Amino acid sequence: MFHAMNDIWTVKRILDWIEGYLAEKGIDNPKLSAQWLVADALNCSRLELYTDLERPLTDTEREILRGYTKRRGEGEPLQYITGKTDFRFVTLEVQADVLIPRPETEVLVSEALSACNVNPDNEEFLVVDLCTGSGNVACSVAHELPNAQVFATDISPAACALAMHNVDSLGLSDRISVLEGDLDAALPADLKGRVELLISNPPYIPSGVLASLNTEVIDYEPALALDGGDDGLDIFRRILTVAQDLLCPGGVVAVELFESSLESAAQLARDAGFQNVRIATDLAGKPRILIAQSSY
Repeated sequence: MFHAMNDIWTVKRILDWIEGYLAEKGIDNPKLSAQWLVADALNCSRLELYTDLERPLTDTEREILRGYTKRRGEGEPLQYITGKTDFRFVTLEVQADVLIPRPETEVLVSEALSACNVNPDNEEFLVVDLCTGSGNVACSVAHELPNAQVFATDISPAACALAMHNVDSLGLSDRISVLEGDLDAALPADLKGRVELLISNPPYIPSGVLASLNTEVIDYEPALALDGGDDGLDIFRRILTVAQDLLCPGGVVAVELFESSLESAAQLARDAGFQNVRIATDLAGKPRILIAQSSY
């Protein structure tokens, strides 16, 4: 793999070679993968690659790209290879035992924030983020709402450690508390009835659908963060109960769910006494987000 001695490998040549190699391996969008991998190895943006296409690569850069290309060719997700991803307005570190943040979840944050009545003059806006994973939702909410005080929980020790790292890296440790525990188990008792927004991207893939997912997801991402039970709503049912306990009057619950589960989820929310229940679609136009308010 691009080993030849005295052979000049320029940025353009390596981009073309990696794209062709990944295409042969059946990797989706090999051109984008090549851009991401080369940009990361050269520590520059994808745009910057095209300003100096004839620059020769160093031996170190070629060695890094040998490893990157082999891993991507085997189907490992780009984000695990580079160790980072962009989410809304922040860049986060990711790792192999924690779910990769998705574009759909950016819609979750957007819909949740637009549904809330945020008064910037108030001292604090209390938020709970259940199943925080890498901390992407908690970090985005705190980054975008200067008066947000966020409590983020996850049952996975690895997820909590990664979320804490991302919180610290973004300078948000004074406004985000990461707590290890099952849903609300680790939350302070005095949050009851005071939370303005309860947001979550829980495990929601119906068990019978898991086997049909892309192999990049099945082979590399943690099943704990994916499996939502027979109808995909096992954790959601519990979240509704937590929301009833934590939300203030008129507080918002926003949850990302599987497309075929949204109508059932909306009915569960109405049956539980939530108001203004609505379903929002993701970037592909599929039902994805449930938004509801606690009663006044």
